[in-house]
Amino acid sequence: MKKNSFFTILIVIGIVLILSIFSIRFCPFFYFFNIPCPGCGLTRAFICLLHGNIIQSLHYNILGVIFSFGIVVFLIFALFKKSNLLNQFIYKYRNIIYILAFLLFIIVWIININNPLLY
Repeated sequence: MKKNSFFTILIVIGIVLILSIFSIRFCPFFYFFNIPCPGCGLTRAFICLLHGNIIQSLHYNILGVIFSFGIVVFLIFALFKKSNLLNQFIYKYRNIIYILAFLLFIIVWIININNPLLY
């Protein structure tokens, strides 16, 4: 990862944490359309995961657990310097991955629209 990209990621994480600490909701999609997006609740889901509360994390957003699992898998592959195997797998099955990701986002969006914790 380039040094510039690393600092950008740190800045974004810092801003998200500050907004989360002060309970400031910053979701342009929610403000324009008044319905939660597929990503609404992810920050709270990640915070619940960090505290070890998996069930509460799933209540906020299912994608929090899925993204966390993906990050752990990526870090394991990177740690053992086998990220090229992961890249080859993703490239080989990219069409299936795109379809599954699209369906997952639609399902999560439907769940989020009916989730009273996000309002």
